Amino acid sequence: MPQFSVGLDIGHFGIKCLRLRSGFRSVELEDFLNVPIPADDRPWQERAAEALAQLRIIQPQDIVAAAIAGDEIGIRLLNFPFSDRRRIQQTIGFELESQVPYSLQDAVFDYRVCHIMQDATQVLACIVLKEKLRQWLELFNQAGIDPRFLGPGSLATASIAGFVREDENWPRPVVMLDIGHRLTDIVVIGENEVEFARTITGGGEQVIRRLAEEFNVSEERALQGIRKGLAVETSLTHVDGEEMVKASGAIKRALGHVLRETRQSLAAYRSIYRNQPELAVLCGEGSNIRNLPEYLAEELGLSVQPLDPSSIDLPGAGRLSEHGRGWSKALGLALHAHMGGQSGFLNVRKGDFAFRGDFEMFRGRLKKLAAALVVLLVLVIGDITVRWVSLSATQSTLDSQIERTTRSILGRSYSDLEVALSIMREKISPAADPLPRVTALDVLREIHERIPEQTKVRLKEVNITPKRVHVVGYTESFESVEKIRAGLEQFKCFTDVQTGKTQKTTKGDEVEFRFTIAFGC
Repeated sequence: MPQFSVGLDIGHFGIKCLRLRSGFRSVELEDFLNVPIPADDRPWQERAAEALAQLRIIQPQDIVAAAIAGDEIGIRLLNFPFSDRRRIQQTIGFELESQVPYSLQDAVFDYRVCHIMQDATQVLACIVLKEKLRQWLELFNQAGIDPRFLGPGSLATASIAGFVREDENWPRPVVMLDIGHRLTDIVVIGENEVEFARTITGGGEQVIRRLAEEFNVSEERALQGIRKGLAVETSLTHVDGEEMVKASGAIKRALGHVLRETRQSLAAYRSIYRNQPELAVLCGEGSNIRNLPEYLAEELGLSVQPLDPSSIDLPGAGRLSEHGRGWSKALGLALHAHMGGQSGFLNVRKGDFAFRGDFEMFRGRLKKLAAALVVLLVLVIGDITVRWVSLSATQSTLDSQIERTTRSILGRSYSDLEVALSIMREKISPAADPLPRVTALDVLREIHERIPEQTKVRLKEVNITPKRVHVVGYTESFESVEKIRAGLEQFKCFTDVQTGKTQKTTKGDEVEFRFTIAFGC
């Protein structure tokens, strides 16, 4: 039975549903549907739920991926001065909470390492309020849909870059520019990972509104004009007629904000990664304006080309050309579902909001698993019985040998080897010196001498026991914590220096650190 991977893109005018048929080593496009959302005075969630309910092709066993609108889920690029993934996991919550205006207890987040440099690590994270996440899940549940993957819309199209035909030769890094109705999503894909993502407010809605104001017509008439072929003028492509020139000017003014924010985003990417994208791939319903790729290329200073279904190495993808440019996000989400979310996607189905379908699937296989465990248990018991009989015979032989040996050495038989060895040590060696080789004062002196001279440190607590040393203090940065730990590791009696909870203080001017040190002297 084939497995279907489904991408759901809930847009302003409709819901795009794209299904992929997945085999053992193959995947192909099954179908694409665009269900319009009713246009009336009811709340958007109620109208969207009605449209979702019409997608009867989605089955409970299908793997569904969906996206949250970029203005309802935050995405952040975080920098850490170390590359230890365990330390990143311990500190990312504190770093993320410092960048959002709400408590981390009220939100769900996910992250992935996107770039590791010599002395730093770039981490891409997303965060959404639990209340917002609950509303989105209720929207899907009303239609009987339980998406396994739910994340930021800005990352939806990232998976497409991995399915481009070899002869297309997209240079990396490549920019996916998705212009929607209300929002524009920017994602930059490097050699192996998503390296940058952002959502910009603005898109086709501003173009429609500006055209309606310019020509004093309804927004519906303005939208019809775009669909009939309104164009934007460039230095190489001119438009004819006074009305076409007027429309071109209105489109340029409407896109001004999106262009400014896109330039700033690309400049931020260049400053972080010291790399310049050469190609931007244009997609989304808001990009359906004639000559728009050429205009954006002139304004952004890089090559811009529309996303062509024929460039995608996916059987059946050519049929998408019949549906304009609004299919890209649904395709990207379906590919994310097909690859298990391992292609640069972030998934906020965590904790109380975790996907429950896996548990149902496990319950269906529980009987087979239980039968296998019973067989395994019988085999293990048999093996243990055989080993126990063999070891019992060996133990009896060894006990007899120990008694004969102790009788010949000590003049008396002992069955307990530890007792016999203890008596031998007392007779042939002096008593051990009870004084410790290293005192607590020596430990304090070593800690003081091992701290780098240029590092500012304020110790709060030093607790010395025979086996452990606990240190709590404050310093100026996370990098200084690493330097202190490296210095302490040089002392031969400190056999293992473990870094505990490390976080910025409330004022933010210092970093509180904790060390647990194994003492081997």
